[in-house]
Amino acid sequence: MKSTSITREQLEQQLADMRNSLQALEKCREALEQRKGEYQKLLETAPDAMVFVNRQGTIVLVNVQLEKMFGYDAGELLGRDLGCLIPERFRDKHRKLLARYFEQPGSRPMGLIYEIYGLRRDGTDFPADISLSCLKMDEETVAVAAVRDITDRKQVEEKLEHNYHIQRVTSSVLKIALEPLPLDEQFDRILDLTLTIPHLSLQSKGGICLVEEGTGDLVMKAIRGFGPGERPPCLRIAQGQCLCGKAVATGKVIFSNCLEEGHDIEPLPFPHGHYCVPILSGERTLGLINVFVKEGHKRKESEEEFLVAIANTLAGIIERHRANEEKAMLQEQLMQMEKMVALGRLTANVAHEIRNPLTAVGGFARRLQKNVHLGSRGEEYVAIIVAEVARLEKILNNVLIISNGAELARKRENIHVLLDEVLRLYEFLCRERSIMVTRTYELTEPAILIDREHVREAVMNVVANAIDSMARGGRLRVATSEETVAGKPYADIAIQDSGAGIPEEQLQMIFEPFFTTKGSQKRAGLGLVLAKKVVEEHGGFIRVKSRVGEGTTLNLLFPVG
Repeated sequence: MKSTSITREQLEQQLADMRNSLQALEKCREALEQRKGEYQKLLETAPDAMVFVNRQGTIVLVNVQLEKMFGYDAGELLGRDLGCLIPERFRDKHRKLLARYFEQPGSRPMGLIYEIYGLRRDGTDFPADISLSCLKMDEETVAVAAVRDITDRKQVEEKLEHNYHIQRVTSSVLKIALEPLPLDEQFDRILDLTLTIPHLSLQSKGGICLVEEGTGDLVMKAIRGFGPGERPPCLRIAQGQCLCGKAVATGKVIFSNCLEEGHDIEPLPFPHGHYCVPILSGERTLGLINVFVKEGHKRKESEEEFLVAIANTLAGIIERHRANEEKAMLQEQLMQMEKMVALGRLTANVAHEIRNPLTAVGGFARRLQKNVHLGSRGEEYVAIIVAEVARLEKILNNVLIISNGAELARKRENIHVLLDEVLRLYEFLCRERSIMVTRTYELTEPAILIDREHVREAVMNVVANAIDSMARGGRLRVATSEETVAGKPYADIAIQDSGAGIPEEQLQMIFEPFFTTKGSQKRAGLGLVLAKKVVEEHGGFIRVKSRVGEGTTLNLLFPVG
């Protein structure tokens, strides 16, 4: 075997070359470390959070900003799958997008089509804005993502959008408030607009209620979002009951973010929350807006202020509507008074012309009645004359009372005794017509201050009308109860029949003089007018409810005290 020898000089040269090579390599290493340090400093001072990901979705490099943004310690993310920074609901979609990116890498923004969210270590997520680019690291292409937390920007954008919708709806509501529409139609249109507000529209369910006079109950007047198979909520609620009733009782907005919270009655079978906003006019509560929101919804000051503004607008609409109703009622009363004045003038003239001849005719007829032969034709004629004169005298007396009024001699009288007395007068007639009479007396203090004769006459006229409406039999119910109207106590005398009822178009006319629904029957059409006059002279009022085919109820309300 041939041996290779090397001289000392050659060996020394090789060692010198190796030292030079090592020195050059060390300089390269130092340069590399310097460049890496400079790059790391550049990466750490970048304003955005940066993450470097390889084709497999593994994190190969991050900067401090990203670790702070996502809540991780230094070095904790290296080597982990990128999915740990993405909410679970987006992970599958993100893997597909990442694979598609590596097929055609380049610089581009993300989030133009899809909303992007990041997942912090504590499990909370946040909206993010991401810009992508790519670079070569150790002969491997990696994706570089610059991440920004845009929570503040999103909140500003949402607030601007929310304020826009609120201004839009508020302007439309004010326009509706000025339109001459029926109250229910205004409620429907305002409720529709209210439920177009973002977040409030997530359930798209709500209602507007009014406080019923007398009972104080909340009664639903407009409702939205419930289909034919769904049970509408809170159609009638007592004050103080459930969330709606408590809001009305306290006059304050009540919010709940879940259906288990604060419900006294059976809750609806779907997850939801509530804004219960009372409709206030000064110290009075007129009604309520009830808006359903998504379960877990957070109470927002802007939403509450918007709903309160809607409630204030509704309060103005309700007050204006009631003022118009009161104006129409006053105009009707004025017309009625003008008729009464005209009737009074006519009566004053007619009374002088009729009373004296009528008295003479009645007097002579009664004399003849005493002297006429029994069973003769003359006796029959005289009896007819006497009866008709008596009827005319009663009509004339009623007309004088209606037109001129009468002085009331008030004493405390037991109204139950008076009602029994009137019913006894018609007992035979009711039996003859197969009319069943029932009494329901619930007044705890039946002794009220009235003019007995005038009230007796008024009740007799109402009972007679009720009996006349049941020619083929039926039920006559007379009841008493206590009722509070506008804070004042009243004794309520209800006279209810099961007769033919009064058509709606005639209900406004039944208290007009000489109006009658009895056709050819011998009625002057003054009975209800007289009853109304008597009740009003006592400081009370009359209510009437009637439905064709079901009967009529008249309530005579006399003040108590």
